[in-house]
Formats: sequence, C-alpha cells, structure tokens
Amino acid sequence: MQRLHRYESEQQSFQIRKDRIPQYHQIWHYHEELELIYIKQGLGTFFIGDCIQRFEHGACVLIGKNVPHYWHFDEDYSRDAQSEIYVIHFREDFAGKDFLALPEMTEVRRVLQQAQKGWWIENLPDPIAICFRDMANETIGFQKLYQLLQVLHQFSRFAPKINLISSAYDIQQQHEEVSRMNTIISFINTHYRTDLELGTLANISGMTRNSFCRYFKQRTGKTLTAFITALRVAHACKLLRDSRVSIKECCFDSGFNNFVSFHKAFKKISGTTPLAYRSAFA
Repeated sequence: MQRLHRYESEQQSFQIRKDRIPQYHQIWHYHEELELIYIKQGLGTFFIGDCIQRFEHGACVLIGKNVPHYWHFDEDYSRDAQSEIYVIHFREDFAGKDFLALPEMTEVRRVLQQAQKGWWIENLPDPIAICFRDMANETIGFQKLYQLLQVLHQFSRFAPKINLISSAYDIQQQHEEVSRMNTIISFINTHYRTDLELGTLANISGMTRNSFCRYFKQRTGKTLTAFITALRVAHACKLLRDSRVSIKECCFDSGFNNFVSFHKAFKKISGTTPLAYRSAFA
C-alpha cells in the first residue's frame, strides 16, 4: 500500500485534475487529503477500506483521509483515453481552521466527518457534475474555491448517499508496507477468475498461510475467500449488464465452479438474483 503526497504548491488550498487515462487510481494507496472523485466516463470496480463495489458511468465517491483505496478500471477504460475522471484532493482545513465551525457549514461538516466511512452516489446529479467540469476549467483561484464549496454544499444536500465501509474496519492498521499489498491485489485482480490457491498468495507475499490470512484480513477487512467472491460477483454484474451470455455462462466465466454457489453468493452480495439483476437493465 502506498502513501501519496498530493500537495505540490503552497499557492493552492486544494487540487483538482481531469484524467483521460487512470493515473494514480490503480494502486492500493492512501493519503492525508480527503478525495472527491467523479467518474463521468469509466467502468470498473473500486476497493475502499473493506468495500468492493462495481462502479458505472456517473459514480461519485467521497473518501476520508488515510482510507486505503484502489480503482480497478475495466480494460477499455484503463487505456486509450476512454475515461473521463475528475479528482479533487483537499484537507479538512482547506478553507481555514475555523471555517467549517461556522453554523452555515453544519451539513458540509457532517458530510466530511462521515467521509471516513466513504460516501457513494451512484449517479451524480447534473448540477454537481457541472460544478466539477467548471472547476477543472477555471483559472481564477477564488472561483475554483467557490466552486468547491458549491460542490460540497450540494453533495451534503443530496439524500441518496451510501456508506461504503463497515463499522468493523480499522483504518489505523492499514498504514504499513508500500509494495506488498499492491503485489497481492494486482495478482488477485489478474487471476480471481481462476482457481486461486492460498499457498500461491502466501508464497508471493513471503508469508506462511496462517500469517497471510491474518495479514490480508487486517488490511482489507475481508477473508481471502470473501474478497475473491466479491470480485467474481462484480465481474458477473458486468457480464449481466453488458453482454447477452447466458446466466450459466456468466457463472463459470466469473470463476464460480457451480451454479448453486454462484446464485447464493450473487444474491448475498447484490441483494437480488442474477436473473432479476439482468432484467433490471433490459
């Protein structure tokens, strides 16, 4: 896991950038700044704390400081400038230490406090999306700051926000070892649809099997089996939405060995059956 440092200039209180190809997203990392990210164009799976979630075009996520996260973009959106991603990094006191204490900032303050659990909006409303675009194009510092406040204000007022990270997840245990978790996560992302063996992952991480299981659970909040199952269900969601393969083909292509276990895992994680999920997007 890598700790990233975002501030390159004392002349700005926050940073915003627009990416056409994912840059720092596809590594397991964390930073002192809060992150507000809007995926205007892009498909994939995000990992935030102990949450694994499929994302689609229009998703927006607010991530608290020092929360480990990783964005795994589908192949078409990880190259050839197919993505459109707006990323804002800012500290809690970006507008001054006392600014958020103002009574007018009560709702914004509450949202930023709850960012430690991760806020997700599945489809960002147009007024907030426009603010991201305008902020990225703005050259006057005051206007950029005003637009960020507008984004946070509108974000705080938008009701259908979803918390992502479970109450059992301990962020304080995550801030060790830069490269090992990236090696493990990268290997799992490449091979999760195959018969991944615990011994293989223990070997590439330089641990015994028992040590690896403890290490992995501490840093992801999930057992290895639960982590891989969540990735397989996320891939199945992609197939059910974007292709016309049969549900049985979807099961085996996602890495499940039998249809019963696939159906059970899919319903447990997504809250619905594979057939109902596909029908919702027909």
